[in-house]
Order: sequence, then C-alpha cells, then structure tokens
Amino acid sequence: MVQKTAMNLPLQLDRAAATPLQDQLFEQLRQLILTGRLKPNTRVIATRFLAEQVGVSRRTVLFAYERLISEGYLEARP
Repeated sequence: MVQKTAMNLPLQLDRAAATPLQDQLFEQLRQLILTGRLKPNTRVIATRFLAEQVGVSRRTVLFAYERLISEGYLEARP
C-alpha cells in the first residue's frame, strides 16, 4: 500500500492538455509506483495536501487515488 506522508512528489499537471487533470495525476502517480520511486508500504500524501501542492481540487486527487486503488496500485487502510 501507498499511504499518507508529507512528501513533495514530482508532479507536473498540464492544464492546457486535452487529458483531464485527474487522468494526468493518476498516470504520474502510477509511473512513480511502477518505477519504484514510490515503494510498497510507503504512505502517500493526504488528498488535501496533494491537492494544495498541485493546485487542483481535492475531488480531483480523490478520483485519481480511487482509480489507483481500484486498479491495484494503492491499497486503502483504515
């Protein structure tokens, strides 16, 4: 699982791109996981903090995280 931490992720969202921001965020986080920059059992940043970091709504981050969870890249723990 990848959960919350106060990390500064190397994410760059292109607001002019045709690809929705949540899809860009999903793909960049997925790549960080696949390349090993986000290791198993590492906690990812909280949705509110990530939204603030990349300048998007919390809902955008929630959608990206939910997709990562549904596709098995992240695991939600209570």
